[in-house]
Amino acid sequence: MIRPTAKTPINHAESPMNQRALSTPTATLFLAAALAIALVATSPAAATDEPTFTRDIAPIFFKNCVQCHRTGEVAPMSLMTYREARPWARSIARAVENRDMPPWSGDSENHVWSNDLSLTDGEIETIVNWAKSGALQGDPADLPEAPTFPKGWKLGEPDFVVTLDSIEVPAEGEDIFPQQIVEVDLGEPRWVRAIEFLPEDSRVTHHFLTTYVSELNEGDPAASGVLGIWTAGMPPYVFPDGVGRRFGSKIRIIVDQHYHPIGEATRDASRIGLHFGEGELEKEVITIPVTNTGLRIPPGAGHHPENAHYLFDKDVQILAFSPHMHVRGKAMSYEVTYPDGSKEMLLDVPKYDYNWQWLYYPTKPIDIPAGSRLDVTAVWDNSEDNPANPDPTQEIIYRGDTYSEMFNGFIEVTRKEGVLFEQQNQREQILDLLALHPAKDSYVSGAFMGFHVPHEGEGWLYMGGIYSIVLDDFEWQGDALRITTQFPTLNASATTTVIEGRLNEQGQLQGTVTIGADTDQPQQMPLFAEPVGGGTASSAGP
Repeated sequence: MIRPTAKTPINHAESPMNQRALSTPTATLFLAAALAIALVATSPAAATDEPTFTRDIAPIFFKNCVQCHRTGEVAPMSLMTYREARPWARSIARAVENRDMPPWSGDSENHVWSNDLSLTDGEIETIVNWAKSGALQGDPADLPEAPTFPKGWKLGEPDFVVTLDSIEVPAEGEDIFPQQIVEVDLGEPRWVRAIEFLPEDSRVTHHFLTTYVSELNEGDPAASGVLGIWTAGMPPYVFPDGVGRRFGSKIRIIVDQHYHPIGEATRDASRIGLHFGEGELEKEVITIPVTNTGLRIPPGAGHHPENAHYLFDKDVQILAFSPHMHVRGKAMSYEVTYPDGSKEMLLDVPKYDYNWQWLYYPTKPIDIPAGSRLDVTAVWDNSEDNPANPDPTQEIIYRGDTYSEMFNGFIEVTRKEGVLFEQQNQREQILDLLALHPAKDSYVSGAFMGFHVPHEGEGWLYMGGIYSIVLDDFEWQGDALRITTQFPTLNASATTTVIEGRLNEQGQLQGTVTIGADTDQPQQMPLFAEPVGGGTASSAGP
C-alpha cells in the first residue's frame, strides 16, 4: 500500500550530568577550566569548517524542503527549525544520499527545469557531513530569514471556485483514493490564465489528478485533457501572459484524489480556483495525451516497457511534461526524433513515483518543428520486489482505478505561430501514424481509427491521431480478423472493445466494433476499413 513513510526519529538526547558539590580549590579550578572549554567549543568564534544548521543546512531546507516539511502539511515532520530537524539528522542524511528526498526524478540532455527540487551533489554532501559531525546548530546570527507561506489562496481570490464534495478520512487504515465528477457551468465561454488547488486539510491530502471535457462552441468537437495536477508542495498553475486554457460555458471535471490517514480522523473538502484571462486569448495551451491504452503487463514482470508516440503536424512549443502511471509505474522518458533524423531526450524520469505527480516545467518553452515524432516509453514493475504492488500475481490492463495501470505521457503545448491549437485532420493523422509500419496489413476506417495487424508480431491501433494502442490480442483466421483491446473513455479510463471483420473481394474489412464489451450496455457500430496498401483478399490473408 502506498503511503508517505515516517521513519522513526533517532534519539539523540544526552544523559544529564551528575552534579556534585565541588569545594576544594583544585576542584573549583577544574570546573572553571571545563566551563571555559565548553564556552569556546560552542561560541561563534570557535566555529570550525564543520557544517552547521544555521549557516549551511537551513538555506537548503528553506529552498527545497519546507514547502512540505512544516507544521500542518502532509510531510511527517517539520524542518523549519533546528529543534525540529535535529532528531531527524541521520534519517535525512540517508534519504538525500539515496536521492529519495526531495522526491524529484527528471533529467534532460539540454533543458533545465524551473521547478527542480533536487539537491546538488554539494548540497547532499553538506547534509551528510552535518549529520556525521554531530548535527551542530551553529551561530543563531547565521540563520537566514525563514520563508513564509500565506494561508488560503496563493494567487488571491479566484474568479470561479469549484468546491469538491467532503471526504471523510479516518484516523487509521489504508490510504483512500476517491474519484469525483463535477459538472461546472461557467455561464459563458472563458479562457483561464491560472489554476490553483486549495486542500482543506493539507495534512492528509496527498495529490489530485484532474481531467476535463468541455464543449467549446456549438458544433465544435469537445476539448479534453488535464485540467491540473496538485501534489504536496506544488505551486499553482500560472500560464505565461496571454496564454491559457479555452473552455466552453460547461465543463465536466473528473478528479482522482489520494488521502493518507495521520492518526486523527478528519475531513477534506478541497477547492479548485479558476482565474479568468482578460481580453483576447493570445495563445491556447492544450494538453496532448501521448497515451497507450493497450497495456498488458504480465504477472511478476519486474521491468515491462511499453511505447506510445505522437506526430507533430505543425510547429509547436512544449510548456510542460506530466508523466502519469499508477503504483507499478517505474520510469518514463520522452524522446523526440526531428525531421532530419536526429534525436533528443527531452525528459527522462528514471525513478517515477506515483506518490509525487510532478509537472516538469522547462525554463524556456521547447521548440518542436512540424514533422517531428515524440516517442514516450513507460516501464512498470509488477513484481513482488515492488513494495507498492498490491498483487504481483495479476495481469494488469489499462483502467482508471489506482490499482490498475495507466500510461499517459501528457505534454502542455501551444502553437509556435497562431492562437488556437487546431488539430490536424484526424484521417490524415491516422494515415501518418500508420506510415510508421509496413503498408501491408494496415487499414483505415474513416477518421475514426486505423490499425496495423500483421500475421506475425505486434500490432498497433490509432484513434483520432492521439491515442496509440498496442495490440497483442488479435487473430487472423483466413480472411476473418478479431481484435480485443481497450478503448479510452471520457473519464480517463478505458473499456474493453472487440473489433470483428472479414475481408471482402476488394480487400476491405467489413464487420462490427463493440465498445464496452465488458459493460452491461455495450455500444455496437458497423466497421468498414480500407487497406492502406491497396491489398486484396488474397494478398491480405495468411
